[in-house]
Amino acid sequence: MSHFCAAAALLGVNMCEGDTAITLMEKNFMNHLVEYGYSFATKEEYDFRLGIYTMKDAEYNQINSDPANTFEVGHNMFSTWTHEEYKRLLGYRGPQEINDTNAFSGEPVSNGVDWRTKGAVNPVQNQGQCGSCWAFSATAAIEGHHFIQTGKLLKLSEQEFVDCDKTSAGCSGGW
Repeated sequence: MSHFCAAAALLGVNMCEGDTAITLMEKNFMNHLVEYGYSFATKEEYDFRLGIYTMKDAEYNQINSDPANTFEVGHNMFSTWTHEEYKRLLGYRGPQEINDTNAFSGEPVSNGVDWRTKGAVNPVQNQGQCGSCWAFSATAAIEGHHFIQTGKLLKLSEQEFVDCDKTSAGCSGGW
């Protein structure tokens, strides 16, 4: 049974047989619901989230059609979220005062290195409801440095930073 059929069955609708016609977009949306375990209590909520998914799909297709891009974007667990819901998830509350820093001049420091192709970067992770991007970036920096020094890629624990650091606001954004 396809993801689509399973999603339809969860909604109590048999979309895999008969004359019921749905769009390819809605089929993709229903597969998305199954993949991420989403369900909506009302038809209005379903239609609202389908609208968000459809707008993001168009945006992703536009980005992916640009031949100048060296990357590809796609749907993830946030593809049915509003911008406000996503911002609430981040929850950053940094310090009110910022120390004087040196700004990047914009001049390239080298031709660049894609450390992903050299095996120095672990797969992308999901920080979930915890606004701990600071811990993920710190951990990735240490893992990458260790790889450059030893040739061995470690997987360290972001949770250790969040639990042990008492000054960076844990899941509230850090700084």
